[in-house]
Amino acid sequence: MLIGVSSYGWGMKGFIDAQRLRAFLHEHVVSEESQIESMASAYGNVATDLGNGREIWFTKGNVLSSVMASIALPGLFAPVRYNGRWLVDGGLVNPVPVSLCHALGADVVIAVNLNADILGKHLSSRKADLAAEGGAFDGILGTIRNYSSNLFPGNREDSPPGMFDVLASSVNITQDRITRSRMAGDPPDILLEPRLAQIG
Repeated sequence: MLIGVSSYGWGMKGFIDAQRLRAFLHEHVVSEESQIESMASAYGNVATDLGNGREIWFTKGNVLSSVMASIALPGLFAPVRYNGRWLVDGGLVNPVPVSLCHALGADVVIAVNLNADILGKHLSSRKADLAAEGGAFDGILGTIRNYSSNLFPGNREDSPPGMFDVLASSVNITQDRITRSRMAGDPPDILLEPRLAQIG
């Protein structure tokens, strides 16, 4: 999916303009009126209640609203208001929702864990950034990444990781631990773990 440069912003609610993303999904994927109950196949997704940390399952209601809530990664997207609650990305509480698939009646669950090799990814990419500069967007991320590191004198490699690296790596650690814990208690029949750490 391509998102225009003007979709990015430095507002305090989120880095990516969710309304433009919603319009893109409406135009190319699903209509605003589509309801989960009317879909040809069983469908559900997960969001997190920002107020109490509870897992919210969408198994009925508006498809597009449920998708926007389930992908509202804190910092990138603003939380989504839905039925009086502020919702964010379901990956905070259930990154690989095997339990939801079982609840929907799946006979066989094939899970795809995108977090398999994310630990240390941002710290590794920081070291790579020290050796070579990337494109325009990499430059923006580099600026964020080095915001706090540049406050310290001396060799950049020896200075503490920047704010972006610390936050991203912390989220990755949390997601990895939650994923392992959830799948240990409710394992899928088949688990796919693509190695994606080298992908930006």
